[in-house]
Amino acid sequence: MLSIFKTPTFQLSQTPFSLAFGSFKRNFMNKTQKTTDGNSNNKPEKDLNTQPEKDLNTKPEKDEKTVLQERVTELEKELKESKDSLLRSLAEQQNQSKRLRKQMKDTRNFAVTDFSKSLLEIVDNLQRALENSAKPSDELSKEYKSLHEGVVLTEKILHKVFAKYGIVQIDCKQGDKFDYKVHNAVVTIANSKFNDGELGLIIQRGYKIKERILRAARVGVVKKEAEEEKKN
Repeated sequence: MLSIFKTPTFQLSQTPFSLAFGSFKRNFMNKTQKTTDGNSNNKPEKDLNTQPEKDLNTKPEKDEKTVLQERVTELEKELKESKDSLLRSLAEQQNQSKRLRKQMKDTRNFAVTDFSKSLLEIVDNLQRALENSAKPSDELSKEYKSLHEGVVLTEKILHKVFAKYGIVQIDCKQGDKFDYKVHNAVVTIANSKFNDGELGLIIQRGYKIKERILRAARVGVVKKEAEEEKKN
């Protein structure tokens, strides 16, 4: 009788709910394990032994003030170089301008140099004609006087034209000291009237244009040794 009213004992593991819960639990654990394994494969653990060691010789980063100061120094250096280059360029331009002005001045002053040298021969011939001809007098004919006056007048006109272009005769006479800058010694002579090294003979007059020698005077220079040799 007592066995009829005894409360029955249930085993949860054998009920359908227990079976379903167990299956759900196993599936959830399997998915969790797979996800963990996947993340473990994608992101391998870092090996502390393979990490690069920090370079102890690496210089510390410069602060902003130091960087700006270095930049200012570089700009000042560039500015100084640019200024020096500009000053050199200006100096070169000034020198070139001076050279061009001098060339233009020389061109104006000495453009007639070659032409003037040709005219010097005419002046030489006129001077020789006057030196070797007799001076006008009452005894000479009027034709000679007219010819002489014409030669003198022609010589004066040529000298006026020369003076207009800065061409002047070099002043030299016997007894002057020989100057290699304006004299051209073509012969040595013995002359007791003058000292050694002085001009004893004027062969051809010299001329200059502005400060430049157009033609040096051809002269004979006194040399005492020549006079002594002649006596012996």
